[in-house]
Amino acid sequence: MKARALELLSQHQGPDDPISMTALNAAITGETVIPWRRYDQSRITRSLITELRQEGHAIAHKPGAGGGYYMARNEDELKDTAAWFRKRAMSSLRQEAALRRISLGALIEQYQLELKEEHSTHAQD
Repeated sequence: MKARALELLSQHQGPDDPISMTALNAAITGETVIPWRRYDQSRITRSLITELRQEGHAIAHKPGAGGGYYMARNEDELKDTAAWFRKRAMSSLRQEAALRRISLGALIEQYQLELKEEHSTHAQD
């Protein structure tokens, strides 16, 4: 299914030619998309997109009506998708900081220390 997803996405190059989640999901799974179950039905497809991105495939998305997923042809076409991920990550970090009753800066410092420790542990292996 992952290979099929990549094949379909490769046919949609750039932000002017996205494939909608509904169309992508139907093509990958063969399921007819039921409007009120669309989110649940697309979980597998969203997981595949995540895996492909983690493997380094430049899959971008265009939000809103007429939007969908496409293969970015250059760094500029990835900017909006990267900004969306950053905004989402910052929102999550702000929530964590509030739950832990610490400042966002203090939380980020803790993560930096954890990353340094992780890096030094892996460097010793």
